[in-house]
Amino acid sequence: MLDVLSILSGSDLFSGLSARSLERIANHLKPVRFDQDVVICREGDIGRTMYIIVSGSVSVSSDMGWGQRELDRKGPGSVFGEMALISNDVRSATVRTLEPTECLQLDNESFDALLDKDLDLAQRIAKIMTRRFSTLVHKTSSELLGAYRALTFALANITESRDPETGAHLERTRNYCVLLAEALYREERYKGLITPQFIDGLYQAAPLHDVGKVAIPDAILFKPEGLGPEEFEKMKIHTLIGASMMEKVIRQSGADLFKMAYRICLYHHEWWNGTGYPHGLAGENIPLEARIMALADVYDALLSRRVYKPAMAMREAADKIQHGAGVQFDPNMTLVMIANISRFEDVYLKYQDE
Repeated sequence: MLDVLSILSGSDLFSGLSARSLERIANHLKPVRFDQDVVICREGDIGRTMYIIVSGSVSVSSDMGWGQRELDRKGPGSVFGEMALISNDVRSATVRTLEPTECLQLDNESFDALLDKDLDLAQRIAKIMTRRFSTLVHKTSSELLGAYRALTFALANITESRDPETGAHLERTRNYCVLLAEALYREERYKGLITPQFIDGLYQAAPLHDVGKVAIPDAILFKPEGLGPEEFEKMKIHTLIGASMMEKVIRQSGADLFKMAYRICLYHHEWWNGTGYPHGLAGENIPLEARIMALADVYDALLSRRVYKPAMAMREAADKIQHGAGVQFDPNMTLVMIANISRFEDVYLKYQDE
C-alpha cells in the first residue's frame, strides 16, 4: 500500500507542506488506469495533470532530433507531470506505459481549487515559480543566445563562399554519428566516455565537420578528377581552417558544443595508424568524436556520387569500411558499425539528395 502523504511530501512541488495541506491534496487525487503501450503524456502537448504511479511502470522518452531516447523508467511511488500544474508549458517528455498501469492523478482544475483554499500551498507554489523559472530563463536564454550568436559570428565569413557537400550529406552523416555513438554507449568500454549529453552534442556539431572547405578554391573542390599533390595539400588545410573558425566561436561562447565541433573539424581526417592529417595523431590520441565522424564521413562519401567518382554499392562500401579497421579507423568502432550496418543503410536511403 502506497504512503501517498510521504510520496507527496518527497516531491519537488509539495515538499515542506504541512500534514493538513498534504491530506487535502491526497483527497483530490483520482484513480485512473491505463493499458499497456498507452501514451499518458506526449512531448509537446500542453500539460495539465500530475500522476503518481500506484502499480505498473512507464517509460519516459524525449525526441532528440534524430529519434526517441529513453530517459528513465518509473514504477510505483514515482511522481511525474507535477510542474504542469503550475505552468502552461508543453510537456518536455513522452510517458508511455510498459504494462497495465494504475495511477492517482491530480488535474489542473482540482489543483486550482486547492490553491484557493490553502494559503500554505499557494505560498509554496509562489516560491517555486519565482526560483525555478527565473533560474531557468536566465540559464537557458544566456547559454543558447550566446551559443547561437557565436555560431552566427563564425559563419558570417562564409557568405561569399560555397561548400560542395549537400544538405542530405550533412543530414546523413549526423545520423550515422548518432547511430554509432548510441551503439557504443551500450558497450562497457565506453562507459563514462559516451553519455547522452555527448550524443546530443555530436548530433549538433557533426554538420560543421567540413565547414573549413568554404575557404578552399572551387577549382579544387569541384575538380572532376583526382587532385595532384599540391592541390591535395591545399585541400588538407580545410581541417585547420574549420578549427580556426571554431576557435573564434569558442572565444565568443564557451559552449561545449563548439569545443566538440573544434575537435571534429580538426581531427576527423586523422587515421588510426597515424598516417592521417593534419597532425598525424594515432589510436586513442584521436578524440572520440573525431573517430566517430571519420567513419560516418567516409562511409557516406563511398556511397555518394561525386564529380570525380561514381557511387559505390552498399555491400562494397561496407567491405571497404571493414578493411579500414585498424588502419584508417578505430577497429572496435568499425566492428560495432559493421554489426549494425543495416541501420546505416536505412539512413542513407532515408536522406537522399533532391
